[in-house]
Parts: sequence; C-alpha cells; structure tokens
Amino acid sequence: MPTAGASFDSAEPAARNAAIVQAAKQRDASSLPQLVRMLGSDDPATRVLAIRTLEKLTGETKGFDAAGSDEERAAGIKAWDAWLAGRENSGATHRGGNP
Repeated sequence: MPTAGASFDSAEPAARNAAIVQAAKQRDASSLPQLVRMLGSDDPATRVLAIRTLEKLTGETKGFDAAGSDEERAAGIKAWDAWLAGRENSGATHRGGNP
C-alpha cells in the first residue's frame, strides 16, 4: 500500500498528521488556518497534534482540549476562528516563527 504524502486535505489521517508534523518542524505560520481546521477532526491524534502545533507556533491553546466534549471542542475552535479573523483583519502576515 503506498504511503500518502503530507496533506491537510487528504482523506487519510496519516497524511493529515504528517502535514501537521511538517508544519511544526518548519514553524510554518501560513498553516495556521489548516491547523485550526484540524482541531475539528474526528481523529483524537489529529486534534492533539494540531493543538500542540498551534501552541508551538503561537504560545496559546485558547482553552482547546483535544479530549473535551463536542461542545467544549466547538467552543475552542470558535475561539481560534475569532483569533484567525482578528489576524486577517489586522493584516498579520508573519511567515514562520511566532506569528
């Protein structure tokens, strides 16, 4: 079976997880929207990788708990979505490192 390449848009959890790990290693701030999207994954491992990478890149978790209830996770995602919207409105364009 061929291994899937790293891609946030892959149907394969392993490929999505590989994309998260790659973003963490490269400190890729341009991947922040995709990382926030991964917080909504059905795969608990994907959620953990995504929040740890977001924390590495931003220094924050926004209270997101990868093992929380659906409602708790939704509230955390909403906080991240608001944060992303604020970055877009402020024109933040950092690449790598702390955004």
